Amino acid sequence: MSAWSNTDNHKNKPKWDVERETREVVQFTILTGNTAGNNVIQVSYNDGGQNNVANVGVVANSYVYFWAAGANNVGGQSGNGVPGFFTSNTQVLSTTGNTITLGSNLFGPANAGWTVEFDKKIAYSSSKANDSTYNADTVLVTPTRLANNTVSMGNIVPGWVNITKSKNGGADGAVRYRHETLVIFSNPVASNTNSGNTSWGQAFTGV
Repeated sequence: MSAWSNTDNHKNKPKWDVERETREVVQFTILTGNTAGNNVIQVSYNDGGQNNVANVGVVANSYVYFWAAGANNVGGQSGNGVPGFFTSNTQVLSTTGNTITLGSNLFGPANAGWTVEFDKKIAYSSSKANDSTYNADTVLVTPTRLANNTVSMGNIVPGWVNITKSKNGGADGAVRYRHETLVIFSNPVASNTNSGNTSWGQAFTGV
């Protein structure tokens, strides 16, 4: 897993602790898999009683990641996530025993013998706004976006940049935008017009 990449896919953001969105709850081996277009799998699990995966934390809205047996690469079902770090594009809808219903259909196989991981979203303190929004405020800045910034932020270079909005105390209450350059790139590649957006609004337009 690379520490970052130069494209604006969500999973390519810098993989640093302050960016982290999820933590691992549990991993299973798939007992009965499924094919694209389906949304139910069964896992190998025996707790000596009910064999209910909910007993170990697999609940609705858990994030789901698959990868092939013996492989380190994550399967296509979670192409927009990183296990134990960034949210995936698939969540649990419900569970019954060792049967798990996904909230969206598989768009690739999830075969018997593969590993499936379930993660829980990290709940950051609402009193520390920067902690809870750090990932959302990290955007990929390209030369095009530098020419299309929506607010004045001073000198910024292409790369992954964290941008926060704050307000002065006192009578004036002036709004300020602060930026921290995390990774500098000579050739960043953006393709998602929304990836210039932050938790507080649109920092850049275009790609």
